[in-house]
Amino acid sequence: SEYYHYFDIDWDHPQHELKGKLMVPFLGDELQVCLDKEEVKLAFSGDGFTITYADMAWPLSLPCYELLQATFREIDPQTTIPSILLKMTAAAQKVNRQTWSGIRKQFLAAVTGDPAHVEITTRVVTSLNSSRPALEALLAQQYYRLTSWKETENRINYRRFFTVNELICLRMEDPEVFEEYHAGIVTLLKERIIQGLRIDHIDGLQDPANYTQALRALAGDSCYIIAEKILEAKEDMPAQWPLQGTSGYEFLSFLNQLLTLRTGARRLLAFYRDLIPGMPSYDKLIFESKRLILGNYMRGEWDNITHLLVSLNLADGFDPERMRTALGFFMLSLPVYRLYPESLPLKGKNLVIAQEAFDKALSAGSDYSQEINHLRNLFTEAQPEARALPFLKRLMQFTGPLTAKGVEDTTFYIYNPLISHDEVGDSPGPLGMSIQRFHEKMQKRQAATPLSLNATATHDTKRGEDARVRINVLSRIPELWIQCVGQWLEINRPCRSCLDGRPAPGLNDEYFIYQSILGGFPEDFQVTEEFILRVQAYLNKALREAKVNTNWSEPDEQYEKACERFVRQILNTNHAFLSSFLPFLKIVCEHAMVYSLSQTLIKLTAPGIPDIYQGCELWDLSFVDPDNRRPVDFDKRMEYLFQLVLREEKGKEALFEYLRQHHQAGIEKLYITWKTLNYRKTHPDLFIAGDYIPLDVTGQQEIAVAYARRRETSWAMVIVPLGLVKREMDSTEDFFSSQHIVLPDDAPERWLNLFTGDTHASPNQISLSEIFRDFPVALLVGL
Repeated sequence: SEYYHYFDIDWDHPQHELKGKLMVPFLGDELQVCLDKEEVKLAFSGDGFTITYADMAWPLSLPCYELLQATFREIDPQTTIPSILLKMTAAAQKVNRQTWSGIRKQFLAAVTGDPAHVEITTRVVTSLNSSRPALEALLAQQYYRLTSWKETENRINYRRFFTVNELICLRMEDPEVFEEYHAGIVTLLKERIIQGLRIDHIDGLQDPANYTQALRALAGDSCYIIAEKILEAKEDMPAQWPLQGTSGYEFLSFLNQLLTLRTGARRLLAFYRDLIPGMPSYDKLIFESKRLILGNYMRGEWDNITHLLVSLNLADGFDPERMRTALGFFMLSLPVYRLYPESLPLKGKNLVIAQEAFDKALSAGSDYSQEINHLRNLFTEAQPEARALPFLKRLMQFTGPLTAKGVEDTTFYIYNPLISHDEVGDSPGPLGMSIQRFHEKMQKRQAATPLSLNATATHDTKRGEDARVRINVLSRIPELWIQCVGQWLEINRPCRSCLDGRPAPGLNDEYFIYQSILGGFPEDFQVTEEFILRVQAYLNKALREAKVNTNWSEPDEQYEKACERFVRQILNTNHAFLSSFLPFLKIVCEHAMVYSLSQTLIKLTAPGIPDIYQGCELWDLSFVDPDNRRPVDFDKRMEYLFQLVLREEKGKEALFEYLRQHHQAGIEKLYITWKTLNYRKTHPDLFIAGDYIPLDVTGQQEIAVAYARRRETSWAMVIVPLGLVKREMDSTEDFFSSQHIVLPDDAPERWLNLFTGDTHASPNQISLSEIFRDFPVALLVGL
């Protein structure tokens, strides 16, 4: 193929059997074992000769046609097929691929159009398949090497997307690849079929800065471009990237932390430590999880990067194995997904982060201090080796996948004090954020990246946005949760299995199950067979991702089946668990519904562009992919929206009656989305370029979040409640009676509540009890 060099393949791999050959790791076992079982065979069809395995087929490489010629002559000396094959191979040396394809089609027509030729070809295929040496000789002449899929855990000669063998990465740093790849995108932009681009997994690029600059030059200044980039707590998107912002995972984190009460979360963490005393600290668990991924699943990549270091003469005489270990400690210690080096020595934030990683690496690998310090000098000394920069850029293409697999796809399924924060972009390390800190984050966001997406759910999030809110509510009722968990552990004791002296599920997995069921339980509180199967499928994936009691490579089916039985038994309506669980769930949902509406309104009005994942117009109680990709009932949503429009025309009373009737389905969330987006549509500058102004709340400070958006004379004010669980049996009016929003001196004196239609007049402050009298959250616009 003329495109072979577009892909990031190491054709000069140090292991001889991989030199000049593409590794094709799709066999269920080693090649010799598959040959023993006669699973790998030669085949012939209208598509020509292929090597087949299961339902897969690969075309023959050109050199093996000489072997085919000899076999044809051996089977039938009179056949003319070898002469046709000879013409094909001779022509292939002189023509381009398109001409070669035409010659190949002529050959196939000549063979398949003659029954005698078909018969002799069948005999040739049978002969080669019956001769192990001949079949092995045929396989040896291919431009690819068939291997077991598990072999990539130890060696590999191409760069893949994370650890997905089927996806070979492109060499996007090659100008030819860049131009060819983007040709179709340019056409779509020119024809105005699309107006924006999202860069997926930007951390996989060798040079993200150069790529984004080239993309901007290609797409033009008017094109909206964002990148999927997970920012750690103290990390910002590089300023030199000419992008509007990110796909919004950092916003998800800010909002998720805001909806968690810090004091209650600390109580949950203390309970978790007592419940699972052997659980390492979160930071240590990340280190160990990344070590597991690097050693067990990315050893081939690790070896390749070490070989590159040595081949570039950057090892300075150190033993390669020791340098390999030192590189490992550095990668494990990096506190972010990757660095973005454009020159050496490293400067600014890149230097600070690198020094932090090297300090941690020295602490973890003190026996390798000389090698680690050598690496440090390569990247930070005043006159670095010129070859060190290409090496560092290459190294950074692997630290991102290592972190993603070690944190998102391992640690997040093990560390369970509050699983709503085991989320893409978020972290269960710190739990909870003050309102003041949230305001600071939003002001910085407005100043730096006002066009970043505001995401609360994506195809990659670990659970639905409203499921996450339910779990966050536990931070507001920790003692009740702890009491209930104690009861459930006793109630469900008979449902656990014992496998070789260990419980199944283990205690940590059982605690994960309770939180998962809480988050995903149907809004009508009815257990169905579909829900049980969904929980089982989700749990099975979670257990394998955790890699503690089972994994993808060598699944412990006994443990998995025991956990599936546990789920089915505790969700049986005849079992005592549901009688205890459902009353608690209803308490959680009463408050989670309000917090979900708060989450929705903040997403729609805070700095950034609201991103609404498919189906999230109503409650999103999904589990991780593939559960969050189930078909969405858009007809139901359109019918609800039609009725909302109709009822609003009939007046407030008809509208609010309809909202009450469909409260359980999440129609208030749809109502907020409809009203707010329509207002944004008519006032875009207010939300895109308007100031973000935190507003003070009198009395109990953490009781509500309030802020204003202001653009010249246009004003909008957002007020959402927090701390509702403290209300207990009090009415909303009594609960908020002494609380007021303090307005800026230049704010309007009259406001219209877009959700209720009420007007409020006050020069200085507005009462929360007045605001929340008819609807749980408020969007007021200045009159």
